Amino acid sequence: MKYQTIPMSAIALAVLAGSAAAFTAEDAKEATHDGTIVSITSTELVMKGKDDKEHSHTLAKNAKLTLDGKTCKTEDLKAGLKIRVTTKADDAKAATNVEAISKNAMFANTHEGKVVSATSSTLVMTGDDGKEHSHTITDDTKVTCDKKDCKASDLKAGTKIRVTTKKSDEKAVTCIEAIVKDGDFAQQI
Repeated sequence: MKYQTIPMSAIALAVLAGSAAAFTAEDAKEATHDGTIVSITSTELVMKGKDDKEHSHTLAKNAKLTLDGKTCKTEDLKAGLKIRVTTKADDAKAATNVEAISKNAMFANTHEGKVVSATSSTLVMTGDDGKEHSHTITDDTKVTCDKKDCKASDLKAGTKIRVTTKKSDEKAVTCIEAIVKDGDFAQQI
């Protein structure tokens, strides 16, 4: 019986090719950025992010613009409006979606309430409807307490939270914002 040896370089090349394909798929994901409008034209958006810094985005030709859930034009979006900008993860400068809301409205896929319990993998919260809701937490879930990074296990029962879920899965949490000290979410953006 004849045995054929495969050089290690061929194995490494095969592994790298698989990693490159996975990296390309990862780059295709979207990223969201919350803040307020500083200025907007038909081609450019300047926003103030949660980090209190200004960020510029180029509006893609086919960028979807909404105000309180309704399609709008750039002229309808005024300085000071709360916004959620969607970009491709590999190009945070190109805005593909700008979702603006008036003061008392909430973004789609955003839920406010209080913590019932939290572990590294599950969040149970009471929503505005008074009912308990269970959500899945992953390693990719961003968790902040008073705008500072923290862990889901740091969340205590009764803490005010705002949860953002995936558009495709209301149970999967992408972001948990907690207010530990007195305050409300209107002061957070």
